[in-house]
Amino acid sequence: MVTRIPRSHLTAATFVLVLAVSSSCKREPSSRGKNASPVAGTQGPRAARSGEYHISPRGLERIREKEAFIPKVYDDGVGNKTVGYGHMLRPGESYNRISQAEAQDLFAKDVARIVDPALEGISTPLTQNQIDALGSFIFNVGPGNFRRSVLPELNRGDHEGVTAAMAEYTKGRNQRTGERLTLRGLLRRRRDEVALYRAPAGSVSLLFPAREWSRAAGRLLANGIQFLREKPVCLLGTCGKSALPS
Repeated sequence: MVTRIPRSHLTAATFVLVLAVSSSCKREPSSRGKNASPVAGTQGPRAARSGEYHISPRGLERIREKEAFIPKVYDDGVGNKTVGYGHMLRPGESYNRISQAEAQDLFAKDVARIVDPALEGISTPLTQNQIDALGSFIFNVGPGNFRRSVLPELNRGDHEGVTAAMAEYTKGRNQRTGERLTLRGLLRRRRDEVALYRAPAGSVSLLFPAREWSRAAGRLLANGIQFLREKPVCLLGTCGKSALPS
């Protein structure tokens, strides 16, 4: 037998989900304990100390999602042999096929070798969102380009200059022909990095990957249904106790 849900209950469910979306976009939940020290990005910018800035676990996940796991060696579009999560083969390296665990290990070593030393040059206060955006940018374009064009603007505190400089990196050089090409993938990546850089401290960019949207939608739906099971409904002048079947 099909149970018909009253329209007032559906209206209430819609209202609850809207409220849940509003509140969930305000703050990124922290997994740290009560006595943990503050994190940049959750309580505003902090003054930088050498070696202090690191990409957050969520920031690392974003980079892996952008790069995507590819187990076989491939051409990255501009002539570089690449494997795993965007790992460009170095002199002496030779891979045929790698596992995801091996790709994770290469990725961690690449971040430590490429990104972390570049972040040490930052002397201006930043949020965690800004650090994560810059980490993604550095991993993609290299520390040399970051130090030449973005770091001077950054350490002057010119954040508009930072995002303008980041947005210029949408071309790659074909190593076989020497031609510089605008790549759609780089256009999308720069857009997402700039949006994350500009996102207020304690929030996240709304340019979520599809997998994150799916997780968020599932949580919101479950929370909305649970709310209707337990709370009285009184919206638009219609009051009553919600009693959705279990």
